[in-house]
Amino acid sequence: MKAERYPALMEAVRRRPALAGAVRALNRLLPAAAYLLYPLGAVWLLAARDPRLFRFVLVPGAVFLLGTAARRAFHAPRPYQLASYEPVVHRGGTDDSFPSRHVFSAAVIAAAFWYVFPPLGALLAVTALLLAPVRVLAGVHFPRDVLAGLAFGFGAGWLGCFVLLPGLP
Repeated sequence: MKAERYPALMEAVRRRPALAGAVRALNRLLPAAAYLLYPLGAVWLLAARDPRLFRFVLVPGAVFLLGTAARRAFHAPRPYQLASYEPVVHRGGTDDSFPSRHVFSAAVIAAAFWYVFPPLGALLAVTALLLAPVRVLAGVHFPRDVLAGLAFGFGAGWLGCFVLLPGLP
């Protein structure tokens, strides 16, 4: 989707107050699920002296740092910068749109949970998949930003948790 289409999309979302409210609520709630459960999972693994804690903490941390570095390197503008409109979800910053940090963070946390507790990992994967279109409907990301976030977060998370470092638990 090109930036020129976003003003019409934002107008369509705003004309439907229930949809605009849902976009705002989901934009807060979906990432909160991952961000709140992640430290609880780490505490649970620590309390259980589970050796998978190392990978559970290392992989999302590394993905977050690499993803943040990629965002700075790409320095991609956000749709509202190119088309001059007010997004449904207000955001203070500009640039660094690619890849979506909200989405890749939720996706890598889902992969980490899948490694230690697959049912919760699957549920968090669904939240990451739902978050991607919400960020586009909110007007803060292009589809390519969220698709890259999903691919990077799930891919790097899966590699780090299930494939790389075979000698570690």
